[in-house]
Amino acid sequence: MTRKAVLSLSAVSVLGAAGGLLLWTLIPLLFGWSSSVVVSGSMSPAVEAGDVVVTSPLPEDDVAVGYVIRFHDPNRPGRSILHRITQVTENGLFVTKGDANRTADSTPIPASSVTGMGRLRVPYVGLPMLWWLERDYPRLAVTVLVVTVLCLLVPMGWSVKRRPRHLRQRNA
Repeated sequence: MTRKAVLSLSAVSVLGAAGGLLLWTLIPLLFGWSSSVVVSGSMSPAVEAGDVVVTSPLPEDDVAVGYVIRFHDPNRPGRSILHRITQVTENGLFVTKGDANRTADSTPIPASSVTGMGRLRVPYVGLPMLWWLERDYPRLAVTVLVVTVLCLLVPMGWSVKRRPRHLRQRNA
């Protein structure tokens, strides 16, 4: 195998793996689930900043301590939080806490504020979005450059073999 073919195969492998991870975040959307990029380390080490978490609608009768839920932030309208349920109160409110946080969240969450239950974590896929939100443009630029180079390497190993002249059909 030539060096060009190895580079091409390597580029296809890396792009294929990245594309596969991306599909894992998009396919659940067809079933009414949703995806969100994790922007903080409050759920570390189970979920890291830059991971994408796919959530399904909250089941009405099957919510238990230990489930990871995404809910509207009661202190910051328009933002969401992804934390673990640590307690369900007598009146049905959820007490939540990030795995990396020392204390539980200050405001118990009603079921109506929950936007989804964590079902799948897809690592790394959200890093470019996280870098964009954090204005970390150098990392974002390097990622775009690497993906561009990989895309340019893909056809490098392909070669079109022409039939020898004496085997070609002649048009007379």
